Amino acid sequence: MPAGSKSETVQNLMARFRQGDKTAAGELVELFYPELRRLAAARIKRERPGHTWQPTILVHELYLELVKVRALRASSSDGEAERQAFLALTAQLMRRLLIHHARPLSKRSEKVDLADLPDVGTDGSDALAEVEQALDRLGSINPKLRTVVELRVFEGLTGQEIAERMGCGTATVGRHWDFARQWLEDEFGKQS
Repeated sequence: MPAGSKSETVQNLMARFRQGDKTAAGELVELFYPELRRLAAARIKRERPGHTWQPTILVHELYLELVKVRALRASSSDGEAERQAFLALTAQLMRRLLIHHARPLSKRSEKVDLADLPDVGTDGSDALAEVEQALDRLGSINPKLRTVVELRVFEGLTGQEIAERMGCGTATVGRHWDFARQWLEDEFGKQS
């Protein structure tokens, strides 16, 4: 499919999806399946040892969540912006699915380690809730800081990939990461 027609296809599918069309959700998952599977694999890789889900299961669970979406705010964005919006939405849903999946098992796990973040010093779902709250506070300082952390830690993207996704330079991503990492270290250091 030529790049222009794929962009138009994404734009049309997203318009339908934003109106609550469940078949559009399935078509988007089918269109982006390789990217979604890569994203799911990156997320699963960062889960605790012995995690019971595989990337394919996470993508299938994602689909089930997407078909529940009734409607989203309309957008007049082009195909590439809509592609980015869809991938950002799926990344957020995947993270929440994994958090939700981990909650019933939290009694059996002693610690959830998140790569590239300091040890939060609590167990299971409490640690996930603390991380989520810290990311909310970080996002209130600057939403781009939270985005950089999520893309690097939860999606496993490189600085270059983050820069491309956010439409900025790698130096900006590096500055955001340095600030966010120090802020998170200070934030979790207060809890010790």
